[in-house]
Amino acid sequence: MKKKKLEKALKKGASRRGAGARPSADGRDRSIRPEKVRERALARTISRTFTPEAVVGVAHGGVFVGGALASALGCEFHPVRISRRSRDNRPRRSPRMFGRMPPELKGKRTLIVDDVASSGDTLQLASKLALKAGAAEALTACLVTRGSGFRPGWTGFSSPDLVIFPWDYEPVTEDRRFSVGPEKA
Repeated sequence: MKKKKLEKALKKGASRRGAGARPSADGRDRSIRPEKVRERALARTISRTFTPEAVVGVAHGGVFVGGALASALGCEFHPVRISRRSRDNRPRRSPRMFGRMPPELKGKRTLIVDDVASSGDTLQLASKLALKAGAAEALTACLVTRGSGFRPGWTGFSSPDLVIFPWDYEPVTEDRRFSVGPEKA
């Protein structure tokens, strides 16, 4: 980004990371405001190189993001539940599908969507299962990638920071930190 553009963006409240961050008590950027991430911009980026016929949103957060992307891309939407947690909240080593992939994916170019990708296990499993269900193609997208591991086909931005979305909301603890419950993982 050119210097003048960067200065103008910073005056409007954006961070150098481009996601709009606020400084913490020590003056360092620590939090990212997800409202600065635009699903329509992500949809435009996707549509330049891929035209999905269906979007699969991985519950929990991928349902919100996937629904918005499906609407912006003008294609059908299907939610699925893939998680490392079961109803009894016992964590698993790898994610598991609860239910099945929609049979409507057969022969369709499919976009698999989640809100955050860290290891990529959930998106990779969903992609594999969509292909097994007959999808012609299954590519991946998410709003946030974390760490240096898995990279989906498209992402809104990358950050090592914890990103709290409205659907992740948990009460703030006494010391003003978010208390992230295991059911959100």
